[in-house]
Amino acid sequence: MKFSGSLDTNAMLRLLINDIPSQHEAVKELLAKVNSQLVVADTAIIELVFVLERYYGFSRQQVTEATTGVMQLKEINSNRTLFEKALPMYVNHPALSFEDCCLSAYAALNEAEPLWTFDKKLASQSTNAKLLAV
Repeated sequence: MKFSGSLDTNAMLRLLINDIPSQHEAVKELLAKVNSQLVVADTAIIELVFVLERYYGFSRQQVTEATTGVMQLKEINSNRTLFEKALPMYVNHPALSFEDCCLSAYAALNEAEPLWTFDKKLASQSTNAKLLAV
């Protein structure tokens, strides 16, 4: 499959937040004119979640809704399977970082369980993470 390029975190933020109208419009125009999907890397989605929560003060539920909305655009190609598993965990386990939720989801999706960790919080909150003995 041939893609029309990729989007970075900043472009997705401008699309969602519309705090810089000219950049918001530029991303909208790009989405309207592409003839195939734009790829969004896992790293960009993880960074998007971090920035929405930490910088813009979105609740975890708001972050999930915004992120899901971007990934559902027909012009966007992202790792929906991973994030559809990680985002509910992120909402339901506020002590865990989104990165930890992604690690847990990745382990489950790849049938690579348990997720071995030294992180006691992750092991206690994730059904597939196990503490590595020291």
